[in-house]
Amino acid sequence: MATIAVGDIHGNSKALSDLLAHLTPELGEGDTVVFLGDYIDRGPDTRGCIDLILEFQDRIPAKVVSLMGNHEDWLLRTLRDHTRHSWVLGMEAFETIRSYSAEAEAVLRRELERAGLSLVTGSVRIPYEALFDRMPVGHAHFLLNLKSFCRTPEAVCVHGGLDPGRGAAEEQEVEALLWGTDGFPGEYTGCDLVVYGHWDNADDDPAGWPRPKVHNRTIGIDTISRGVLTAIRLPDRRVFQSKRYD
Repeated sequence: MATIAVGDIHGNSKALSDLLAHLTPELGEGDTVVFLGDYIDRGPDTRGCIDLILEFQDRIPAKVVSLMGNHEDWLLRTLRDHTRHSWVLGMEAFETIRSYSAEAEAVLRRELERAGLSLVTGSVRIPYEALFDRMPVGHAHFLLNLKSFCRTPEAVCVHGGLDPGRGAAEEQEVEALLWGTDGFPGEYTGCDLVVYGHWDNADDDPAGWPRPKVHNRTIGIDTISRGVLTAIRLPDRRVFQSKRYD
């Protein structure tokens, strides 16, 4: 049995497809694959990435657990309350919107421009249903059922990290799990091995290739800003990576 954690994807479906092709023949019953969140935004193909994850979990013998990242958290706040605009204002969300519907992108850009400063000074409603009504039901279900962390016999897997002063993952505030804290990973001294994404803190080798960030009992595998998607298998710590897809 093994745990395989997969780092932030951010709409890079080419890197995801490449990495999953490497992982698939390695997986067996009893293994757990944990996606660490941030499937959406920045890259051009959020829709394709979620399609790939859903298809992957249907065809492999291993268990798949998908975690929530801070980007999905802010999208879901907008889904539930159309007066919440932090996702589109702060998360490069239009790449995600465009992957589902160019028409929805045009509608939302127009309405956001019309609202202007009232987006931050008032409580204006924007018709985000232009996007969410076009999102496949399976994608909405996927997003609404993301987990805040995953504990396996090998590690605690989380998107952003842990608050070093708050104990185990089960004792943490969700905000810390999604965003990490100023003290993580540097001040973390817990007994759990923690695998995380979010921080874009990879160690580059002499050739400029990104490698996991290993510090004490933590391993960071967020490398997608370099165009490379990273996974790590535990307990043997074998690293799997895609080719570079900028």
